[in-house]
Amino acid sequence: MKVPWSVIHMFPTDVQQLVLVKEAPGEDQQDPEHLHIKEDQEELWTSLEGDHLHLKEETDAARFPVTVVSIKSEDDEEKPLISQLHQQQIEDRDVPTSSSAGGGAGTSRNQDLNHHEQTLGPSEAEVSGDDEEDDDMGVDSELSHAGSETGDDDWNERRSSESDGCASSRSPGQDLDWNEAGWQPNKIPFTATSGPRNAAADLDCDVPAKFLELFLTDELLDHIVHQTNLYASQYFQAHPDLPHHSRGNAWKPVSVSELKTFFGLTFLTGYVKKPSTEMYWSVDEVDATPYFNRTMSRNRFEIIWKFLHYNDNNANLDGMDKMYKVRPVLDYIVGRFRQMYQPDKNICIGEGMMLWRGCPSFRVYSSQKPVEYGIKSYILCDSATGYCFNMRPYFGEDSSLPDTVFSLLDRLSGHGYTLYMDNFYNSVALCERLLEAQTNVCGTLRWNRGEPQVIRDLVKNDIGTGDKVVRHNDKVMVVAWQDKRLVKMVTTCHQDGMQKVDVWQKGHKDKVAQFKPECVVAYNSHMNGVDKLDQNISYYPFIRRSLNWSKKFVAYLFQMCMFNAYILYRARNPGGCNTLLKFIRSVVKSWTLKGHERKGSEVREQVEEEEGAGVEDGDLKDVRHTPRAPYNTDPESRLDGDLGRHKLCYLKPTSKKLKPTKRCRVCIRRGTRRETKMMCRACCVPLHAGQCYIDYHTKEKYSVQG
Repeated sequence: MKVPWSVIHMFPTDVQQLVLVKEAPGEDQQDPEHLHIKEDQEELWTSLEGDHLHLKEETDAARFPVTVVSIKSEDDEEKPLISQLHQQQIEDRDVPTSSSAGGGAGTSRNQDLNHHEQTLGPSEAEVSGDDEEDDDMGVDSELSHAGSETGDDDWNERRSSESDGCASSRSPGQDLDWNEAGWQPNKIPFTATSGPRNAAADLDCDVPAKFLELFLTDELLDHIVHQTNLYASQYFQAHPDLPHHSRGNAWKPVSVSELKTFFGLTFLTGYVKKPSTEMYWSVDEVDATPYFNRTMSRNRFEIIWKFLHYNDNNANLDGMDKMYKVRPVLDYIVGRFRQMYQPDKNICIGEGMMLWRGCPSFRVYSSQKPVEYGIKSYILCDSATGYCFNMRPYFGEDSSLPDTVFSLLDRLSGHGYTLYMDNFYNSVALCERLLEAQTNVCGTLRWNRGEPQVIRDLVKNDIGTGDKVVRHNDKVMVVAWQDKRLVKMVTTCHQDGMQKVDVWQKGHKDKVAQFKPECVVAYNSHMNGVDKLDQNISYYPFIRRSLNWSKKFVAYLFQMCMFNAYILYRARNPGGCNTLLKFIRSVVKSWTLKGHERKGSEVREQVEEEEGAGVEDGDLKDVRHTPRAPYNTDPESRLDGDLGRHKLCYLKPTSKKLKPTKRCRVCIRRGTRRETKMMCRACCVPLHAGQCYIDYHTKEKYSVQG
């Protein structure tokens, strides 16, 4: 007689464990001869079940094997040279994968996040349940500010991939390893020395531009100049028959000093806002900004922007590196970030987003971020200052999240840092790996990231408001705390006690005392480093609108350089510029001064030797001058009253004209076109001798005759 067997599901679908259940035959069908068969089958079932559970435990244990992390000495770190960036780029991308189970699933998970992702916003760093929420929100929507969920339709599929790629999904039998009492954190002591280091520590001056040049060095600017001139030559080779009116015909190779002037004016647009770039060179007295015109002509600025380039397009043969266009600049700047500053003991990891609505394959969408569409980067910051220590752009097919975390840590591992992360990265297994690497961890935790079953099954209102459930395994402590919503935390370095804090609550004029777990208080205090960075670079953004994503991304990097330089400046000069705006203004003056003097010297200075007799009225000298095109705006010194300084001189002969002429500024403003052979040496403005000269230097509105 055959014994019928049925296969039924006894566990939730996310565990997908199959249990075989034997259907017992009726009493009239039982045969004593088959009793021994029944016993053998039961032994077989027991053996199969034991083997199945044993294999499950081996799978979980193999998800995140402990790897030996080599600690690089600070003295061993080499400076990133432009000539070494290509090799460094290959080494940075080949991050060793320490988890065979986490790699593939992590990749598929990140591909899902490429189009649907929600990340932590600047105003949502604090873990608290005081905000308003819907009554039907359960454990699946807890701490949505730090997660990546986009809706309920694909929640089950995404949750399964997250469990496989970022954390080990532990079986219920492993809850025996979790204890309720007796937690003593094994906190790794902090051994590093924080603050400026290397060249930043040796820089003893109060000039803000010197600190910015720690990142935007002459070596980097030389590279940009070379690539810009190279791209321009390639462009003209590909377009030999440009129209005569094309702006490209006026191109001449750019130099480092001129590139500094160009970037200085670009920084200036960060706090002098106008609707379009052309308006910075407007001659309308209502909205004119003469400093731009006196420093660099509009056509020169536009043509430098047109040919601005950062890498040779012809060298990208395989086309595998999606960041190839900015790779040398990215690797060099991020390398300088790591060299110039040692963060304090508390650090955090978050995401930064650069606005971009174009269509590169690595553009992401995040409905919960202030910038919904853009290029995302993983960023590691100092929690105290917001200094960007390391960053890694997201390419849409990234490595697993644990590998991303370890690559961001770089040389900080092994020094007892306390790393704060949200539930997008955190898992129990990752915390154990970081603890092995001598790094403390604290952060929020998602469902099914290796937490014990008693905490995994908790939903809203299972425990009273203000109560908590604590479990630990001698390495990691997991806390479930009920506020307005259920908050789950994981930590390796905090006690399980409660801490009193004063918080603002709706309906109260003063702060109200509230008790929160220590790990929650610490997380709220130190998880805002990336938010500080994003907030400060958003005040004075100088990113221009462009159809070229690489130019915008490098401008985004330059904004980080500006803020990091300000952090170094404040560390070395506590009594210096006390605001970021003052710091940027000082940099603009330093970087544009040479351009301002260069343009003025070409027109105002270097008076040629006298070549003839004086002018008939006796007040004018026959000094041949080499002018450029007349300014579109009048100099401020034209009404200073010092007519002895405002001397007229003849225009210098050119190869085409022996006696060149220019249109008189006063006559143009009065609606007539009359040309003159003379110009004011101090103002560099063509003028007729006599009444035009007098009216220009004495009348505020010289366009009105009489």
